[in-house]
Amino acid sequence: MRNNRFSQRTFPGWLKWVSGIIGFLIVACLIFGIYLYLTIQDNRTASFDQVETHVLEETELNTISKIERFHGENAYYTVYGETENDAAAIVFYPFDGNPANIISVKQSDIIAKEEVRANWNDRCDACTLVDIQPAVISNDGKQPAWEITYEDNAGYYVMAYLSFQDGSMIEVIRYNQLF
Repeated sequence: MRNNRFSQRTFPGWLKWVSGIIGFLIVACLIFGIYLYLTIQDNRTASFDQVETHVLEETELNTISKIERFHGENAYYTVYGETENDAAAIVFYPFDGNPANIISVKQSDIIAKEEVRANWNDRCDACTLVDIQPAVISNDGKQPAWEITYEDNAGYYVMAYLSFQDGSMIEVIRYNQLF
């Protein structure tokens, strides 16, 4: 009499090996991906402590709230902070660390990011916003500006640079998306 209670299915030996190898490769790729992401993230932010120290020593900022990176013609750290009299400021600290190239702007002297966004929405209502960030462009040396990155209604990827003072257009770069 056959025992139906514990019916076993047997898989071919090659199928077990293939399944095991595929499972191992998936786990190995996942571990490597996580390791690679963490390594890149650490490398990207490794110099932030050193930049914070230099900015506090070389500028009027006494507290720092956030540090970002901007890569244009010249690379800068964008440092947000406050001065002794609680005035918010943005400092562009060059990657080369040259104190002569430091740019400091009080946020009360510039057009607000929210106002830039509202003006952009009025001009381009069918566009998809990617990012708005402070930038430094080099058409006259060292000019801080707002960089608005978006996709327009014609499918172009657009980088527009607006004046920090009044929001007027300085430069527009359009990229045709290939795929």
